[in-house]
Amino acid sequence: MSYLVLARKYRPQRFEDIVAQEHVTRTLQNAVKNDRIASGYLFCGPRGTGKTTTARVLAKALNCINGPTPDPCGECSACKEIAAGASLDVLEIDAASNTGVDDIRTLRENVRYLPTSGKKRIYIIDEVHRLSGAAFDALLKTLEEPPSHVVFMFATTEPLKVPETILSRTQRFDFKRVPTAALVSHLASIAGRESLDVEEPVLNLLARKADGSVRDSLSLLDQVAAFAGQKITEAEVVAALGLVAREALFEFTGGIATHDSKAVLKLVKEVVDAGVDIADFVAELLEHLRILLVLATDKAAGDLLDITPEDLAEYTRQAEDFSVGDLLRLMQIGAGINSDLRSGLDERLVLEVAAVKMAEMEATVRFEDVLERLRQIQPGEAGAAANLFGQVEKKNHNPARATVGVESAVRNDTSQHEPSRSLTFSSRAVNAATVRAGWPRFLNLLKQKSAMLSSNLAMAEIRNVEKNRISAVFGASGTIARQVVEKPASLEMITGCLREHFGANLGIRFDIDPHKETEASEPGARSAARVDVSKIAEDSPRIRMLLEKVNGEIIGVKKKK
Repeated sequence: MSYLVLARKYRPQRFEDIVAQEHVTRTLQNAVKNDRIASGYLFCGPRGTGKTTTARVLAKALNCINGPTPDPCGECSACKEIAAGASLDVLEIDAASNTGVDDIRTLRENVRYLPTSGKKRIYIIDEVHRLSGAAFDALLKTLEEPPSHVVFMFATTEPLKVPETILSRTQRFDFKRVPTAALVSHLASIAGRESLDVEEPVLNLLARKADGSVRDSLSLLDQVAAFAGQKITEAEVVAALGLVAREALFEFTGGIATHDSKAVLKLVKEVVDAGVDIADFVAELLEHLRILLVLATDKAAGDLLDITPEDLAEYTRQAEDFSVGDLLRLMQIGAGINSDLRSGLDERLVLEVAAVKMAEMEATVRFEDVLERLRQIQPGEAGAAANLFGQVEKKNHNPARATVGVESAVRNDTSQHEPSRSLTFSSRAVNAATVRAGWPRFLNLLKQKSAMLSSNLAMAEIRNVEKNRISAVFGASGTIARQVVEKPASLEMITGCLREHFGANLGIRFDIDPHKETEASEPGARSAARVDVSKIAEDSPRIRMLLEKVNGEIIGVKKKK
């Protein structure tokens, strides 16, 4: 016996088996139950979502020996013939191959005949939008006043191409793309029945690639099973289908966030060497950026995204590295890749240029933020204000508005004071990813000026960066370390080194997370760092005064012999 592909082997035979289309199946079951069968139905939606399958199940519900029934038995001759596509009372017509008016005229002649064994004579016309205008006109009269024994069921992926005259004579049902979670559950069920050992990330990858199509997901599962055998790993799926690994997308956007052109070029090479279609990679990248955009707009918008809870947590973390403006500009660059690919240019060159452009893109500066900065400029800082506006002018391409702001700042300059130190650095925005990536090098720079400060600051964790203000968090036992780095002189040195290293106006604030354990910067000090030594200084004013005078820190307690 020849092999039967999974998409056909597990094709739904009952309304309950149809995946994630309850709004359709429930309505049809109630219509059959209450004897409210229409003469024409139009099933619309993306490919592989169950349109033709639903038409066949509805046909069985109408012609089952127990019918009309919302639960066809699947065992009688009528049900078996419909399932096998051999029923004389259920005619499936491919509109792509029968587009002419003559084909529809033949259909009109045949509707007069009564069903041979069933209760209804049913016509299922797939991709009905492919019919010609004359064919639609020929169908109108029959569709409006069909014989009582005839039911028309139309399926289409492009309902906008179906004439309004047809739409008005049918009941329309819109099938939706199957959510990723539902596809994963369906694939897991079938993999179990096929005795396939499939990793959960594999199911997520197949469901994402299927783009809401049940048929596509099963075809992909069939393909990777043939490649990998009974045990299927994520690496084998990526290799077999030439897919983009999820980690590669996170690494790529991570390189963009840290302005690491070398890293993104390396990833482009890996994508090309793996044989991944460049257009597919761009499509996956744009979808990745879309998810980040939604979360950057609203962190609580996870219910708007068709992703798993595990992926949502990782996307949420990366979304903190970008502003909404940054993501919109990145998506604009990504969308431009598609048009460049169609122009016939070398695909690798196009992707490399776009990747470097993304990585080198400066952070978005809102004009309102610049105006607010100008309002805060003290007299005598007009020169720095002019430098600031010069940068914004390049970003916003609005010289007129920038000039007005500079002139206003100059008119308010009534003294000859030196510009403040904060404006001697770039006003560009810096994100958390850039800070985390450059943090070890920054600590080395700080160590050259104060090893003690560097050691204390190494115990902190970078939580986020908002408006160039770094939030660094110590663990429950980091109270003393926090006190050390928050001293005015220490904070001034840390801030100066931050601005020197990152070349931007950065600030920093410190906090304590009682649920986090502070890790010492030196391996030998880890055990001491776990000791809650904050009470030592609190209980002894003399020790506290000594610590303040020498700018010191308690790093451990010597046990008595």
